[in-house]
Amino acid sequence: MPAFIVFGFASQILLLGFFATHLWRPAFEARLGRLVYGMGLVAVVLAAAFVAQAQPWYLVLAFVLYGAWSALGALVDVFRPIAWREPPRLSIVVPYAALLMAALLALWVPLWWEDRLLWVAFGLLYAAHTVLNLASHRIARRSA
Repeated sequence: MPAFIVFGFASQILLLGFFATHLWRPAFEARLGRLVYGMGLVAVVLAAAFVAQAQPWYLVLAFVLYGAWSALGALVDVFRPIAWREPPRLSIVVPYAALLMAALLALWVPLWWEDRLLWVAFGLLYAAHTVLNLASHRIARRSA
């Protein structure tokens, strides 16, 4: 479980930084985005390790979902950049948002049974980066 917790919090902190750069330092967004999406490779390795160790399926699922989200994000933001955020391309926005929310929920929910303070801290980080993400899109629409 420690690897699960560390990965979850590392991903949350990176997402917080990613959405903050999207809002306040767009020039650094691409660099941090590569790191955020690169965590998908770590997630896939952890998923394989957790399967090999016969860890619960819901822990493996969290890593698989994060890996899938990061693969999609890397594809549309890094490898074959597509303007999909403004204007929103629903064919990308919907799976992107669904995979991100599902991955983060899968990382968050098991913390309830492990440590309630960790659960609260994770939820606060989730709320913070969600607010930053939404604010950055609102500002992008106003400036367009």
